[in-house]
Amino acid sequence: WTGQPGRSTLTGLAVVLDADSCDVAWFDDAELGDAGLRSVLESTPFRAHDAKSLMRSLLTLGVDMKGLILDTAIAAYLIDPSQSQYSMRDLLERHTDLRFADDSTARGELDLDGTAMEDAQEAGRVAIGVSRVADPLARSLEAQGMASLYAEIENPLVRILARMEHIGIAVDRDALRSIAERLTAETKELAARLQELAGSTFNPNSPTQLGRVLFEERGLTPPKKTKTGYSTDAATLEKLLDEWPEFIGPLMRYREVDKLRGTYGEGLLAEVADDGRIHASFNQTVARTGRLSSDQPNLHNIPVRTDEGRIFRTAFVPAPGCTLLVADYNQIELRCIAHLADDPGLIAAFREGRDVHNATAARVFGVDVGAVTHEQRSRAKMVSYGLAYGMEAYGLGQRLGIPTGEASAILDAGLAADIFKKALIGVDHALENQKLRSRIVLQVHDEIIVEVPEAEVEVAGPLCLGIMETATELNVPLAVNSAWGRTWAEAKG
Repeated sequence: WTGQPGRSTLTGLAVVLDADSCDVAWFDDAELGDAGLRSVLESTPFRAHDAKSLMRSLLTLGVDMKGLILDTAIAAYLIDPSQSQYSMRDLLERHTDLRFADDSTARGELDLDGTAMEDAQEAGRVAIGVSRVADPLARSLEAQGMASLYAEIENPLVRILARMEHIGIAVDRDALRSIAERLTAETKELAARLQELAGSTFNPNSPTQLGRVLFEERGLTPPKKTKTGYSTDAATLEKLLDEWPEFIGPLMRYREVDKLRGTYGEGLLAEVADDGRIHASFNQTVARTGRLSSDQPNLHNIPVRTDEGRIFRTAFVPAPGCTLLVADYNQIELRCIAHLADDPGLIAAFREGRDVHNATAARVFGVDVGAVTHEQRSRAKMVSYGLAYGMEAYGLGQRLGIPTGEASAILDAGLAADIFKKALIGVDHALENQKLRSRIVLQVHDEIIVEVPEAEVEVAGPLCLGIMETATELNVPLAVNSAWGRTWAEAKG
């Protein structure tokens, strides 16, 4: 297959028949729909590079490849997560004494007519590359003690993410369009107000024009000039707020609303496919902590701290006849820290079911637990995590005999990412094994969103929660928050 990860165009599939002689078969996209070949692809064990994109592309043809035994990109990531990319060219250079021929030389040697033949040539080279790096990578996984992590978590996750991308999540276009229109109207009103306050016409999105208004016309205290002119970034505006609050305040609001409008209002609308769903990509090899990431579009970054940001969740809906189950882990990072550091105070609080942040806030601010405000709890939460990551990193380092910095890195990754991945795998396998029509449509951080037919609510709900709560054994219980809703926002609360 050929194309860019996540947004690949399936022009065909290259299969290595004999690695020693570099004998490669090419099946174009028309052939891949053949019933006989489909049966082989679905049942045959295989190794591939960036297998998720291949599997997602084949799902559009009704081919569900279940036999993945090694994804060379993910194996390379586990071995060295510090690398910025994991192309086949890079893998060959790092793990073998082989190299790809120069692209221009390779094309010149074959000089095949047509783009399809060039695609076949490139796919064939990558396929041969897989056959060369697979064994060295497998040996490295074994040597570094990560073979079981790959086999039990990362490998099964590939097919789950491919299917999640293929399924996508439904979107109410009218609701999303209404949100975008409201944000557009507010940006226009704010822009007009800013120009009225400035007494001149200027583009609020232009740092040069804005710098002229602030520092030349108004005479505010200028920051140091950069090579391109005055800085007008968020930090600069914060410092200038007291000098001209009636202008800087609306300007900061304008930037917030305009970003929401462009990135999530118009941006999400542009990503809605013909089937009325958004098919984002989910990545296993981007975050060094092992966390999954999202792009095209990045659904992990939909704002949740402001009312304007949370409103976008109202546009994410289930298919007709279904409802959304949103289940997410409660304070999983802090629970993992309590387990790793064997902290008696945190362990006792979690075992007794007390709200750790509420209890901290009550002690810090000298109020009753029932009188703790949302702001006080938020501040206590920062204190709890700050102390936990700082002090427990020191304690963990002492116990393991390693530097505090190294212990801190362990805590940052800790157990949370793997626990969530195990839960994601467990939920997906359970739904499939019980032949339910319920399906995972999205994951965001520690949150799993499942689209559930109304007839399966009583079965799917307890099933998913039970799996998440028993994904692993810690010194503290795993707690899961869950809710149902006709939109993501309604279920999230």
